[in-house]
Amino acid sequence: MNLTLSDDNPRETRALARFAAVQAVVQARQNGLSLVQALQASAQQSWDGRFFSAATIEEWFYRYRRGKFAALQNQPRSDKGRAKAIDPAAVEALITLRREHPELTVNALAEELLRKGVLETGAWSASTLQRRLAEAGLDRQSLRAGSGLVGGPTKAFEVPLPNLLWMADCMHGPTIESAAGATQRTFLFALLDDCSRLCVHAQFYSQERLEFFLDTLRHAVQTRGVPDKLYTDNGSAFRSQHLGIVCANLDIRLIHCKPYHAWSKGKIERFFRTVQTQFQPTLGFEPVHTLEELNRAFWRWLETDYHQREHGSLANESPAQRFARLSQALRLLPAQLDLERLFLMRLKRRVRKDATFSLGGQFWEVDPHLRGQVITVAFDPVEYRRVEIWMGERVIGHATVCNKNRNAQLPSRNDYLRDAF
Repeated sequence: MNLTLSDDNPRETRALARFAAVQAVVQARQNGLSLVQALQASAQQSWDGRFFSAATIEEWFYRYRRGKFAALQNQPRSDKGRAKAIDPAAVEALITLRREHPELTVNALAEELLRKGVLETGAWSASTLQRRLAEAGLDRQSLRAGSGLVGGPTKAFEVPLPNLLWMADCMHGPTIESAAGATQRTFLFALLDDCSRLCVHAQFYSQERLEFFLDTLRHAVQTRGVPDKLYTDNGSAFRSQHLGIVCANLDIRLIHCKPYHAWSKGKIERFFRTVQTQFQPTLGFEPVHTLEELNRAFWRWLETDYHQREHGSLANESPAQRFARLSQALRLLPAQLDLERLFLMRLKRRVRKDATFSLGGQFWEVDPHLRGQVITVAFDPVEYRRVEIWMGERVIGHATVCNKNRNAQLPSRNDYLRDAF
C-alpha cells in the first residue's frame, strides 16, 4: 500500500479533487439520479477551484471503478509549460474565486489561479479577466450593489443511518496539574456520528496536531466501522494531504466546511458543550493528574452516561440505542487491511555515518549498509511503536532506538574502541 509524504504532492492533490468529483457522482446515483444526471450535476461544481466537463468526470468515474484511488493519479502532462488560451473552466474558476473572496483585486485573483495551475503565465490579461467578471455581474461596481453573493445557514438535516456522516472537531480541554505541581494543557479531538449522536471516538491529547487527530480516526474506524463522509472545519489539524490520502484509501469522502460557517457544525459543538458542563465539573470531585487518568475518566463518563442518556432530538432514544438499532449495514474494515500502516506518517532522512538518523527528538539505528543514503521513514507519530524504513515503494527494514551504551559493548562494530576497554 502506498504511503504519502508530508509535503504536498501536486499529482495527489489533483487525484484528491478527482476523487471528490467521483464521490459526488456516486452519492447522486445513490439518491436516485441516472449516471448522466449525476455527471452533469458534478460538472456544475468546483473541484479544487476548477470546473470539469461531464465527459471528463465520467472518465474518472470508470477509472475509479477499475483501479480505485490509485487509478486517478495521472502521469505528468507531456505539454506542461506551454501557454494556452483562457478556457471556460478557467472562467468558472475565476467566478467561483471572486464569489468566495469578493474583496480581492483582479490581479490578486489571477495570482491565486496561477498558483493553483488554473491559469498559465502569458495565457491571460487583466482586461480579459475583468470582462469575464463584468459579464457574470461580479465586477466591483456590481458587487457593491450586492450582486452574485449568497450566504446564510442551510436547513436542519440528519442522515438516516449510522456512519453515513461523521463530524470532527477539536476543543480546548481542562488544564491538569501533575503530582509534582507541573501543569499541562489538554485538547479533545472528537468524532460524532450525525445519525445517532454517538461519539465514535474521542480522546484528550497534549497538543492540537494532525498526528493526534489521525490517532483518533484510527481508533474510531477500528471500533465503529468506516464512515461514508467525514466533515471537518479548516483547522491545520484537518487541512492535510496525508489525511486526504488516508480517507481516499479508506473510500471516505473528506469534506471541509466553508470559512465562517460555524453553524454547520452545531451538533458536535453541542457535544463539546455537554462535555464542558457535565463531564469537566466532575473533575473537581475526582482530580486527575495525567492524560491517561483524564482519558480513563472521560471514557467512563462517555460510555456509562452520555451514550446511555435519552436525547430529545433522537425521539427519546439514547445514542447507543439508535446506533445499535440501525447498524445492520455498517461498512467494516477488510480483514486483510494493515490499518496501522495506512496511518503511518512519512518523512525523508539521510542516514549519518554512524548508521543513525534523528526522529522525534531521539536517534534511531538502521543497518550499516544504509550509511549516507536518503531513506523514507514511515512511523507512528504518537507512540513510535512502528518505525519502518522504505526505499522506493517497498519496506527494507525497521529502525530501533539507538542504545549507545549497548553499542559500546560490541567491539566487532567498534574496533577502534577495543584498546579503550
